[in-house]
Amino acid sequence: MSHLLERVKEIWRRDGALAIADETAAHLRWRLEGSSAYGAVRSRELQFRNRCIDADPLQLTWVDPAEIEYVVGKLVPDTTADSHFERPNVPSQGRDGIGAVRGGEWDRPTVPFTDLSEYRLLERHFLEGVPWTETEFVDRHRRSPDSDWSERKLLHKLERIDDLYETIATEGYATQRELGGHPLNEIIVYLGRNGELRWHENGRHRLAIAKLLDLESVPVLITVRHRKLLFPGEQRPG
Repeated sequence: MSHLLERVKEIWRRDGALAIADETAAHLRWRLEGSSAYGAVRSRELQFRNRCIDADPLQLTWVDPAEIEYVVGKLVPDTTADSHFERPNVPSQGRDGIGAVRGGEWDRPTVPFTDLSEYRLLERHFLEGVPWTETEFVDRHRRSPDSDWSERKLLHKLERIDDLYETIATEGYATQRELGGHPLNEIIVYLGRNGELRWHENGRHRLAIAKLLDLESVPVLITVRHRKLLFPGEQRPG
């Protein structure tokens, strides 16, 4: 609580009352969307709509983060209002594809997860000691006419990553259920045709932190499996 009060005082001193209101609204929205109550109905609806496997699609799997080497498909510019710069080009299946089996070539490209701007950002900040304000990530937002993120808002987000890094480093990695959230907020991965794990969109900061801290394992939610993994002898396109 004392840490939270210090944060509020700092925001007030630096940016004023309107910044406090903006930060409070964003925090409350983040807490609501991450709550178990908010996600329960959505989780079950997706589970039953897409279920194509016998295993429980909401079952978490603990894996070595080093085994998640590549992303699903290729990286393309993120055109949403988020602070991210790239996202996988595979159609938005991630959470919506929970329990699904998909064919196609999405598991063929070999784009390293470490190519993500956010991974390089966290690597420079936590391993090399570069302040957030001196990173290329923040500078790109400063120079981008299309960015919806003010520097103040972006730095508040990055300060929360500082807190997340410290928590994981000192207390270990907790599941979303342990934190009072719902499983759709876990790191999301797909299983390729040879059983390889590929990251898809959700949990990029947590996975990056897990890699930088060299954690032994993290919980992931496997949403989509390649058709050839489950039906290797099946003859059909993709």
